[in-house]
Amino acid sequence: MKWSLLELKKYQNELIAFEQVLDLESQLMARDDQVLACEPVQVKGTLSVEPDCYIAYFQIVTTLTLPSSRSLDPVKFACDETITEIYMTKEQFSEKKEFLEDKEAILVLDKDIIDLEEAVEDHVLLSIPLQVLTEDEKHGKAMPKGNDWEIISEEEYFQRKAQQDQKELDPRLAKLSALLDNDKDAD
Repeated sequence: MKWSLLELKKYQNELIAFEQVLDLESQLMARDDQVLACEPVQVKGTLSVEPDCYIAYFQIVTTLTLPSSRSLDPVKFACDETITEIYMTKEQFSEKKEFLEDKEAILVLDKDIIDLEEAVEDHVLLSIPLQVLTEDEKHGKAMPKGNDWEIISEEEYFQRKAQQDQKELDPRLAKLSALLDNDKDAD
């Protein structure tokens, strides 16, 4: 899925359709140690050759195996992304720079090659969520725990903290606390 800009000049104002299956497992695992496995990535889309830019519109579909955020158990994660990328040469970008509103969405080419395989890798990695849970973890089953440790929810943490604060009342202040409780009852 690489095209040289010289080759693309033949397709001025035309769409180039492409469909390919990429094996990116080793590249993705090398870039992110969170990726345990990756099924072949199906890529399907078009590349439009415009006079002032190159527009790639494509869809990627794959399934990643990632560790659970809680238990580190392997979890299958379906990735289905639709992507639009705009490429420009340095010359094209410098000519249009002042007219472009969203400069961050434009990728300026360093070489005279458009390589969509790199874009596919980037977008697969960007699609990984911050929290990955197994089905049991999603449905509120017990959190993992071991010897002298356990994972608890934030809500449970604050409940335990409040109970502990009540138990740790200074004995010298206990009589004052009782006095205050009696005053509240009298009102």
